[in-house]
Amino acid sequence: MTHPIQLGQKDSVLWQAYQDKKTVTPMLFPTEGAAVLGVSEFELLLASPYSQYIGGQCRAVLEQLENFGAVESIVRNALAVHEKTAPYHNLKLGEKRGIALNVGGLDLRFFMGRWQHMLAVTDLSKSDKPSYSIQFFDEEGAAIDKVFLRDLSDDNIARWQKLVDKHAQAVDITELTLDEATVPKTWQYKELSDDNRDKLQRRWRKMTDVHQFYHILNKLEVDRASSYRQAPTGSAYSLSLDAMSAVFEQARDSECPIMIFVGNSGLVQIQTGTVKTIKRMGDWINILDKSHNNFTLHLKDKQLAQLWCVKRPTADGIVTCIEGFDQFGSSILTVFGQRMEGTSELAAWQKITADIVAKFSQGLNEEAQHTAMHNNPAQPA
Repeated sequence: MTHPIQLGQKDSVLWQAYQDKKTVTPMLFPTEGAAVLGVSEFELLLASPYSQYIGGQCRAVLEQLENFGAVESIVRNALAVHEKTAPYHNLKLGEKRGIALNVGGLDLRFFMGRWQHMLAVTDLSKSDKPSYSIQFFDEEGAAIDKVFLRDLSDDNIARWQKLVDKHAQAVDITELTLDEATVPKTWQYKELSDDNRDKLQRRWRKMTDVHQFYHILNKLEVDRASSYRQAPTGSAYSLSLDAMSAVFEQARDSECPIMIFVGNSGLVQIQTGTVKTIKRMGDWINILDKSHNNFTLHLKDKQLAQLWCVKRPTADGIVTCIEGFDQFGSSILTVFGQRMEGTSELAAWQKITADIVAKFSQGLNEEAQHTAMHNNPAQPA
C-alpha cells in the first residue's frame, strides 16, 4: 500500500507537535520523533521550515559530493548511529549496487534500488552554527544517509546551494507517494533440515572469501542469526551483551585497529582505525573520536537481542567478527579486525576475540544450541 504526500505546503501542525515533544525530551532526534508521532522521518523533515524537496535523482547528487571536500555522513539503523567526516573518493555506482572505497575515510557500500527521495535541509536559525545537509530516503521514507557540509567557506556554500537549486528546480510534481512502512516481525529461529544443515556446515568450511557467505545463506533460505546456531563446531559463539563494550575497550587498550560496519536499507558505512575515547551515556555506548579520526559511534548495546562471535574460513585464513542483531533479526553492526585482502587476520584481533569468547560466551556449543532451539525455537541463545 502507498499513501500520498503533498509537497505544496508545510505541515506546520506536525512540525509543532515535534517541537512540543522536544520541549519534554530535548535530545529527541527526528528519527525517534517520527516514530513517536507515527510518521516516517521523511514526512517529519518535509514539514520542517528548513527543508526543501529536491527530487529523486540521488545518483546524480551523490556523484557531485566529491566536489565539496570533507563532508559528514551519518548512517543509522534502529540501534546504531555511525558518523564519519571525510571527502568522497573513488565513488562507483552501478544500477543496483555501488561502492566508495576509501579505507579509513568514507568507506561505503550502496544498495541503489532503495534510494528514492532527497531533502535539502538548510537551517540558518543559529547564525553562529549554520547547517547545510542533503538527506536521502528510501521508498518508505526511512533515512538512508544524511550528508552535512563541513567546509563552510563562501565558495563551498555557494556551490552547494547551486546543486540544491538545480535539483529543486527540476521537481515538477506537487505530490508523491510513499510505501507503507513494513511492520517487522519478531525474529524466529529457522531450523534447517538435517540435509540442509549438513550443506550449511560443509559449504561454510569450504569458504575462501567471507562474501561467499551471503550466497550460501541465500541458497539455503536461512537468515544469518539462524545460521550461526547451526554453524560448524567452533565457528559461532553466542555472547552476553556485556561483550560489546569489552570488544571496544580491548581494541582501545591494545591499539588494535578495527573495522566497524553499520548499515540500513540502502547503505553500509565502514570505519577503519583505532579507538581512543569510549563513554557510556544513558542507553548508549559511544566512541567519541572526532578529534582522533573524525569518527563517532552511538550504540544501544544493551538493546541488542543477540550478539555473536563468528569465524569463517578464507583463502587468507580464518576471519573473525563480532555481530549484533536486534529483536527482528536485523544486523545492527559488525566488527572485524582491520585486514586487507591477501593478508591474514591481525594477531591482536585474534587475541581480543579469543578473550571475549572465553569471558562472555553463553556456553552453548553447536550441538547444544541445535537441541535447545529444536525444543524451544522462539528463544534466543
